[in-house]
Amino acid sequence: MSMQSNKQLQLILRRLTWPLLIVSFLMIAVANYLIFFVVPSEKVMGAVQRIFYFHVGSAFASYVSFAIVFMASIFFLTKKERIYDAINQSAAEVGFLFSTIVLFTGMIWGKAAWGTWFNPEPRLISFLLIWLIFLAFIMLRSFADYSRVREHSAVLAIIGSVTVPLMVYSIKILPAFKQLHPQVVEKQGLPSIMLYVMLYTALSLIVFQFLLVVLRVRIALLESK
Repeated sequence: MSMQSNKQLQLILRRLTWPLLIVSFLMIAVANYLIFFVVPSEKVMGAVQRIFYFHVGSAFASYVSFAIVFMASIFFLTKKERIYDAINQSAAEVGFLFSTIVLFTGMIWGKAAWGTWFNPEPRLISFLLIWLIFLAFIMLRSFADYSRVREHSAVLAIIGSVTVPLMVYSIKILPAFKQLHPQVVEKQGLPSIMLYVMLYTALSLIVFQFLLVVLRVRIALLESK
């Protein structure tokens, strides 16, 4: 990327930063109000069920990040332009952050609701695999040979990204009676107010995810100078 193009891109990202910051702040503030003051407590799990909204929303945000990672990796491998590598690295780090939130909130929720921190079922094992792949991605970016790290990390990012749809549909691998997570979330359904708040919280975190990606890309472009 030329110096002029870099400056133009930095300007675009800078103009996006404040609108994303304001919108994400307001949306997350409203989401917190809905979660803690509007949505009723779940009959069985009680107040601890409220962590569900952050858990599911963070999962959606991580999926969006990994979709960006996949596209940026493909573009970088075909065009070899620095901007795609910067987007790849930035979205991967943000996706790893949100997937870490998913794992920890899932363990807290699972322990309170089902009496276990982790249930070895297809969806949870495959999500843990995604988390480990992107942990390896971050370590690769930090310690690998700089001359080839961009190509290698792009390939690893593609592997991690294509694992996401496998994880989403992994509930079909085993019958329902051998799984815990799907029956509670997908089979029983949710009251309308809980469903709407869950979707709104997910949208709020997705917008916040875009803000983090934009900020991280700006940092990556400055580092490339």
